Amino acid sequence: MWDKDSLGFRVRYLQDKVGGSKQMAELSGVSQSTQSRLIRNKFGNPGLELLKAIADAGGCSVSWLIEGDVEDGDDGAKPKGFVIVPFKFGENRASVMFDRKYLVNVLGVNPDSCVMYQARSDAMAPTFTTDDQLLIDQKSTDGNGLFLIRIDGQLYVQRLQYLPGVGVQVISDNPNYQNYQVAPDQLEIIGRVVWIGGKSRQ
Repeated sequence: MWDKDSLGFRVRYLQDKVGGSKQMAELSGVSQSTQSRLIRNKFGNPGLELLKAIADAGGCSVSWLIEGDVEDGDDGAKPKGFVIVPFKFGENRASVMFDRKYLVNVLGVNPDSCVMYQARSDAMAPTFTTDDQLLIDQKSTDGNGLFLIRIDGQLYVQRLQYLPGVGVQVISDNPNYQNYQVAPDQLEIIGRVVWIGGKSRQ
C-alpha cells in the first residue's frame, strides 16, 4: 500500500483512472518502467516535462500530481477535484480517492453518501470476489440489484430481487452458494454497490 501523500500514490491513481500502466504509456509517452520507478518513489528528479505528460494524460494539474495540493471543505483539506472515500466497516485499508466529476457525472452518486467496503467472500464471483473493493451508495436502498446488507448482525453483499407478496430473494452469483428468501423486515439495506475494483480488474 502506498502512502497517499506520495507522488507514487498519485501516479498509481492516475494509472488506474486511465485503465492501467499500458494505457498511461500510450497516452503520455512515459514508459511503463518509468511509471514503475515513479510509483516506487525510486526516481530522484523526474523533471517537469515528464510529470506534465502524466498529469495531462490523467486529466489533473501538475501541481496536484507533484504536491497533492489541497482545498478547504466541510470535511477538511482534500485534493482538489478529488474525493477521499473511507472504509467504515472494520477493514484495515487506506481510503480510496475518486475524481469527484466521475462520481457525480458518471456514477450519478452524491460523494458525501459513499463509503468503501472490502468483499469478504467469493459468494458473488465472478462479479467480484474476496478482497475486491466496492463503492457503496448509502442513499440508494430501494429496488432490485446489488446491495450491501446486514442480516442477523452480519454483513453481506448480495443481489436482491423483490417478490411481491412473498419476500426478498437473496441471490449469490456464485453457483456454489444457495439462494434464499427473507422477509423485508429481516434485512437491513445499507446501500447499493455502484463501483467494483480489485486485482482481477487491473
